[in-house]
Parts: sequence; structure tokens; C-alpha cells
Amino acid sequence: MDPIIVKRVFPCAKRQLFDAWSKPALMMKWFFKGQQPNAPSTVNNSFTLGGEYEVIMHLPSGDYRHYGTYSAIHRYHHIAFSWNSHLVQNSRVSLDFKALSPNRTELTLTHHQFPNEEVRGKHNEGWQGCLDNLERLATQLVSTK
Repeated sequence: MDPIIVKRVFPCAKRQLFDAWSKPALMMKWFFKGQQPNAPSTVNNSFTLGGEYEVIMHLPSGDYRHYGTYSAIHRYHHIAFSWNSHLVQNSRVSLDFKALSPNRTELTLTHHQFPNEEVRGKHNEGWQGCLDNLERLATQLVSTK
């Protein structure tokens, strides 16, 4: 089955975008599907090689736990981690960060290993929603700098 591959350009510096994926205080502000969660996501994160993370999204339909282990961290360039949820176990996510200009960064998100097309589709929808929220946060980070 084909992986999900999403490329997006964000209106912020590469370092700011990388930090939004690694710092719990930022992750909780955008790491949820949709625009109206019941509460910010709960994030626990040991951002080190072999470290573990947990994101609990508090959505109107319930709380959804996602967790995994970091398998690669190349500061400001690349992050890779396992991804587990109620829909999928031991899938793989990689993030690549490319500076296009001082305040424009391209993110390439690749998510592998889905059990079926339905689960792949739900994750694609979820990532799109999360990245929409991340784009709103990136815009705020630049405007408050």
C-alpha cells in the first residue's frame, strides 16, 4: 500500500517549525484533527533518540491516544518515529524540513505501513487537519516574533 506523503509550505523559519514538532507546549496547540477540540491535546514527550511521545487528542467524539518512539532526530532537518493509535500499530512517520527562505519552510510528512486503505484514508484526513492547525500556529508564531 502506498504511503501518505504530504508536502506543505509553512510561513515560518525551519527552526520554528521543527520546534513545533518537538516541544510539548507547542505540540498541544496544534496536534489535533479539526479546529474545535474540547481541550488542547495532552502531550508527553521525551524528544531524544529512543525517547517516547504520547499525544492525546480531546475531540468532541472522544479522547484519542497516539504514541510511539523516536527512531531518528537530526535537529532542524529530520524526525522519524513510530506511530500507534486505536487504528494502527507500529506504522512509521518521517518528517523532513527544508528552508525555502528565512520565513518559509517546506515540510514533507511521510507515513508508512497501514493495514488497509480505510485506515490510510482516515490518517490522511487526520494529518491534513493537524497540518492546517500547525499552519495557523506558524502564522501566529511569526506575527508575535
